[in-house]
Amino acid sequence: MKPIASKKAPEMILAADDNGYASHKTAYYNAEGKIECTKVDTNIQVGGSTLTGVGGEKEDSYHVYHEDGSILATYTCSPANTSPLELRNSDYPFVEANRVLMHHALVASGLAGKSVAIGVTLPFRDYYGQDGSIKASYVERSQLNFMQNNVVAEKGQQKVNIISAKVYPEGMSAFYDWAMDDECNTTAGYDDLDTNDGNALIVDIGGSTTDIVCIRMVNGNIKIDQGHSGTEKIGVHDVREQINSAYQKKYGGGHESSLSPRAIARIMETGSHRAGGEPRDLKADVAFIIRGVTQRIVSYLRTKAGDINSFDVIHFVGGGAVLFAEELKKEVRIATLGDEFSNARGVLKYMKAQEAQQASA
Repeated sequence: MKPIASKKAPEMILAADDNGYASHKTAYYNAEGKIECTKVDTNIQVGGSTLTGVGGEKEDSYHVYHEDGSILATYTCSPANTSPLELRNSDYPFVEANRVLMHHALVASGLAGKSVAIGVTLPFRDYYGQDGSIKASYVERSQLNFMQNNVVAEKGQQKVNIISAKVYPEGMSAFYDWAMDDECNTTAGYDDLDTNDGNALIVDIGGSTTDIVCIRMVNGNIKIDQGHSGTEKIGVHDVREQINSAYQKKYGGGHESSLSPRAIARIMETGSHRAGGEPRDLKADVAFIIRGVTQRIVSYLRTKAGDINSFDVIHFVGGGAVLFAEELKKEVRIATLGDEFSNARGVLKYMKAQEAQQASA
């Protein structure tokens, strides 16, 4: 009698999703053990899309299923959406559309058909109260939302199997990215901070908000100084809105002259836009706007954190760290710069370190 072959358990992949208002940034370890990062726009509308590629392929549509197998809702995730949902509200971590966007980000990362342990982010002040206590009910609601396994891509019936979901605070996650290399060993910067009981500021400049996390090392332990941490409503979207206003003022007003998100992104990169068959130069306008928004961010930083010259590390992350890089280096002497994937990578590294620690216990 032949022995019964045991079924091999499906490989679990660690992945992280920084689910911002502007985009979902995903980080995961590939087959070679290297971290890969991808990004998709936070652009979703109810219903399928009438748009197809020239080969007939449909836009990225997803079905949300009921327990009985019936379809509850259909969404399309695409920058070409003409009626996108407005998701910039306090319920964003808990809504179905956010969960669909997370699955879209994972499918776009090539993780369809995989079993994934996911780490997702919450804004710093959504995770911690003003007194430093964790908002347990808020964290649990977010976690339960992303645990649901009822999202399937319409194209090819692609599905990501979420086997667990945990929630991590933004800002602190970016600190772990700074403190650990890709193999989860501590960096020289962290070791120096630890040895000298130093202090650090993590400044996360996102689309709508800027988070400041003040970290102090005390006898080898990481402590958060809540009194010098906080959130201000200012970010990359302020630049986008001002560029749109500047363009309308220079080249014509009214609804028809409003720029698309893609056009604004191109202006932010190149300082120019082509319309009516001719180039339109906005380099001076973009430089002026970026300088002004940077000064507002640094002003908030000085107000909230106090004497910034007393800090050993001031590390800027998020999309704003890239956009405002040159101005930030002028304004803050010891500024170091991360990127828009810092929170996602930090979550991933933290999860990997925890996994290794549990395996060795």
